[in-house]
Amino acid sequence: MIEKICSSRQMAKSAEDGEEVFAADDSEDTLELDVLVGHIENIILSDEFAALRESFMQEHCNKFEDTEENKLEYTDIFTQYTKLIEGHIERELSSREKGFNMNAFQELISKSEAIDGEVFDLLSTFTDFLMFKDAMLEIKKSTEDGSARLQDLLQVTRLSS
Repeated sequence: MIEKICSSRQMAKSAEDGEEVFAADDSEDTLELDVLVGHIENIILSDEFAALRESFMQEHCNKFEDTEENKLEYTDIFTQYTKLIEGHIERELSSREKGFNMNAFQELISKSEAIDGEVFDLLSTFTDFLMFKDAMLEIKKSTEDGSARLQDLLQVTRLSS
């Protein structure tokens, strides 16, 4: 799912560069896409999502080694991770938007001319094996040396206006 979304984004960006032309954005479609992208952003920045990822990584990080060679076991773990992340995002989108349809969402993305954004860049990291392996090794290292988790080091406060 995430890979298809990111792939649809690449096709739409190619259309912007003049390589291929897709249907023009319709204001209703743009609004719907903006709402869904906002939901995705809220989902992937939520404490629940962070806890889900961290729990999975803590459970599996000890199986990873910092070597050039990648074991077959890593692929299985990465597949489980991708399914977990995609399932969570899709369930959350379905609960936030009545009648949500992933295929329709992918179609919206492929038609859109304005899809640049950090949300899509972040989504693409969830389907990148090397980034996943690096994250697993970082979690393993922090577990072994007792260093703090990143979210323990960050504090977000709202500025008053």
